Amino acid sequence: MATEFGKLLKVIRDNSGDSARTMAKKLNMSPSYLSTIENGKRNIPEEMADLLIETYNLTDEDKINLKNAMAESSGIVKIDITDLAEKKKQMIFDITNQNLDEDTIDLLCEIINKKKGEQK
Repeated sequence: MATEFGKLLKVIRDNSGDSARTMAKKLNMSPSYLSTIENGKRNIPEEMADLLIETYNLTDEDKINLKNAMAESSGIVKIDITDLAEKKKQMIFDITNQNLDEDTIDLLCEIINKKKGEQK
């Protein structure tokens, strides 16, 4: 089953007129490896976004969609917490280690969404 990232790769490929084989060649990988990434059987390489952006001259909107699709399709998200305050580090730790119940998570999401709305 294709991931969100895989679906977006197909859109990029279709819009460019490339075949899967041509896209794989442009990205310097085998067609079978590209296929396993699209289907979620392999992790998305970190450099994949940069390769796609450089190779296919994506718009700013396409870049955002690409990064969102990568995050949604990846089981791992890397966050640099080096310069974050201790409270923020603790919150990230608690969320990622499933230390929070669903009610607390729902409340946090409401607060975050409210703050986002205020910033617009």
